Amino acid sequence: MGIEETFDLAIQLEEKMSECYKQIGKLCRDEAISKELVRLSYDERAHADLLITGKNYLKEVPDIFSLKSERMTEMKIALNKIIKLIDNVHNKNIDLEEALNDAAELERLFEQFHLKTIAEVREASLKKLFEALSTDDKVHAGRLIKIITSFYHPN
Repeated sequence: MGIEETFDLAIQLEEKMSECYKQIGKLCRDEAISKELVRLSYDERAHADLLITGKNYLKEVPDIFSLKSERMTEMKIALNKIIKLIDNVHNKNIDLEEALNDAAELERLFEQFHLKTIAEVREASLKKLFEALSTDDKVHAGRLIKIITSFYHPN
């Protein structure tokens, strides 16, 4: 898969995750959780925008980035998991706690994906892009776990 297709898939993942948080928010009756999910949705949209910037940069210097085929497979599997989670939430086949746990697991998956990608990238500014995405994914997983812990498993 070429660079453009790779970044298009990554952008689609971020956009779908943004949509996923919006859908999970519809399960909420708690305003604080709902607001946090909206913020997470905006963060994912910002990730997509960051990747769009990276994609535009790579158009100028396409030979500095390539992704192993395993990474592409991981991206496609993750996209399918997001779509399944959105469908489960939309069809009310899942409760809020389970949806939050699934979203946290996806964020951990993305964090690991971005860490692996850093090792494959040669160009410093692209390494920074994936470092930022990895850090944000770790923070997102933590925020989701905090929601679950505070609202569903209080001391």
